[in-house]
Amino acid sequence: MTNRMPYHVAVIHVLFGLLVLTQDVAAAEDRVDDIDEVVVIGSAGDLHQVAGSGAVIDSEAMDQHDHVDLNQVVSAVPGVYVREEDGFGLRPNIGIRGASAERSQKITIMEDGMLVTPAPYSAPAAYYVPNVSRMDAVEVLKGPAAIVNGPNTVGGSINFVTRDAPSTFAGAVDVSMGNDRFYKLEGSLGNTVGDTGVLAEVLTYGSDGFKDLDTGGGTGFERREINLKLRRDFGTTVAQRAIVKLGYADEDADETYLGLADLDFDRSPNRRYGASSQARFLSERVSVEGIYGARIGDSLRVNAKGYWHAFDRGWNKLDGFFAGPALLAVLTEPTRFLSEYALLTGQADSTGSASDTFDVTNNQREYESSGAQVTMSYRWQHGLLSHDLTAAIRYHYDEVNRAHIPGGYLMRAGQLVEDGLWRPAKVLNHAESAALAAHVVDEISWRDLTVTLGARMERIRGAVDDYTAGSAVRTNQSVVAPGAGLLWRVTDRLAVLAGAYHGFAPAGPGDSGVSPEESLNLEFGVRFTGDTSDFTLIAFSSDYDNLLGRCRVSDVGCAAGDEFNGGGIDVHGAELSGSATLPLGLSELELSFAYTYTDSAFQTTFLSGFSQWGLVRKGDELPYLPRHTGRLQALVSAGRWDTSVVVKGVSEMREAPGQGSVSAALHTDGHLTLDASVRMRATEAVILQLMVQNLTNEAVIVSHRPLGARPMRPRSVVMRIKYDF
Repeated sequence: MTNRMPYHVAVIHVLFGLLVLTQDVAAAEDRVDDIDEVVVIGSAGDLHQVAGSGAVIDSEAMDQHDHVDLNQVVSAVPGVYVREEDGFGLRPNIGIRGASAERSQKITIMEDGMLVTPAPYSAPAAYYVPNVSRMDAVEVLKGPAAIVNGPNTVGGSINFVTRDAPSTFAGAVDVSMGNDRFYKLEGSLGNTVGDTGVLAEVLTYGSDGFKDLDTGGGTGFERREINLKLRRDFGTTVAQRAIVKLGYADEDADETYLGLADLDFDRSPNRRYGASSQARFLSERVSVEGIYGARIGDSLRVNAKGYWHAFDRGWNKLDGFFAGPALLAVLTEPTRFLSEYALLTGQADSTGSASDTFDVTNNQREYESSGAQVTMSYRWQHGLLSHDLTAAIRYHYDEVNRAHIPGGYLMRAGQLVEDGLWRPAKVLNHAESAALAAHVVDEISWRDLTVTLGARMERIRGAVDDYTAGSAVRTNQSVVAPGAGLLWRVTDRLAVLAGAYHGFAPAGPGDSGVSPEESLNLEFGVRFTGDTSDFTLIAFSSDYDNLLGRCRVSDVGCAAGDEFNGGGIDVHGAELSGSATLPLGLSELELSFAYTYTDSAFQTTFLSGFSQWGLVRKGDELPYLPRHTGRLQALVSAGRWDTSVVVKGVSEMREAPGQGSVSAALHTDGHLTLDASVRMRATEAVILQLMVQNLTNEAVIVSHRPLGARPMRPRSVVMRIKYDF
């Protein structure tokens, strides 16, 4: 392990020095409830004052279908792309406005405004995201306002907002049961006594899985989580609030990278080959977070955060054969690789040679991340101009230790049998990053016009020590990324917005020859807000100077973590969203919709060692970027009852760069799905609910990655009862 970067001690002293200084500032007494200590956007109503695009999915919206799958929640936001993998959202693949959806690594993911993924700089693939069912809201920020949340600003950011401690003694018990032995048990208990509030939450959910393993055995998962939140308000002349959060989470999943050959998918989409029987994902996470907020008079607000996260995981999974073709090639062309296909499906036995011995590797990772940040905002009037100036500084450190240990297995009578041979580790390395980030944003208002000017600075030092190769690499990256937004309230109901900003996604700490991802992002749109309806239309474009590709374990011809330059890319599209409320006699109908059109093109011709690109010709479209996505929801409320129906659609997607017909190449299937929910408030304290996901039981290929055709979750029926006290 290398030493941490020398400037971090000084930075932390500065951060906490600023915090201490705020204690000595005299100010008028103010209400502590006005301290906005965790949100990025605020309420849905605040969106109409943001010089940029975004969305707030509040607790009521999430509760309508009570999803545990983050993919399903964010699909309500235009400009957000989701690629399913396991059917339950355990490993979400989310992208925004053309940014790669691969393991959500090109977006900034936060909880209460703090970086939350295991190592967002050193290993940005998000093998952990917070469980969405325990959240009070999910915020998605796009456009020029995204520069305040780094390191990844090309697409935007997602912020999870946790629940606050209740003002009086209160709690809830939430129980769900469904097919495939799905269950969810959630409980919370909290109170506020005087100036101190506390909230304790427990959550466990899981399923036996919907896939059928040829050899029998589990294909399900279980997740557990416990969180404690303490809040203290200080009754001084300065309104102050302090929050401490403690959390523990773990997961045990019989999940695999291995999919199916298309011909087997057509016969039985929920089948799982016996060659994946050793697959298991185990993880543990511990977190400690602190938040301090102060409001000094009517003009100055100070917010400080500190966090430490530790995440350990091991994923035992089939990587392929020790010699021979890659698994994805076998599953793509099974008639060409008949002997390998027969081994995968258990129709043939291994002889013990390297070409028919399965490589089952346990990818062990230990992550740690920590940081401290201070944000100050100051409002003042200068003639006819009003200013809302925000300045922030953050120091962040993260690291990852990797140990990939292979094991050999033979196929015997349809079962995997360990060969007992010792093999050296494939990967033994340590990577770390230290980043100093700052941003300044000034929101200037004059009558009905608001102009937002800002810039973000990132200084990143990285290091990778490869113990198998005996090498050490040190890297430095820095960027200054400006942005500007405009909001013109033409009338009380109509507003025009426009923005431009420099997008940035850093390269990893070990690839000194690879450039970071940078882009010029533009948007222009209109918002209409009526008494019972609202509509937003936004056109966007992202002009990439360089697209960054990152190798995963499932990619062939490269080592996990290797990075590749993709050159210039143009992405452009449009987002249309809105809602309307209509009276229906004694009931009420709420309609909401979101639609995104996206087009893309590589700007150069090149041959890449990154298997997801390969030979790229100028004009080729990006893989895993659907041209059309849409969602329509109808909610009918009548007294104690409400019924919700959601239709979601995604067009087919390329899985390799190309032009012309998508269906003629490797692709995912376009599809429409239908979800429904019926909810009844039996008493003031009890809610009963019936939910059906994928009502029509669509069975389509949602991805050929990591390794082979993968299905969406089939029809699921869940009964729920929630008791609030």
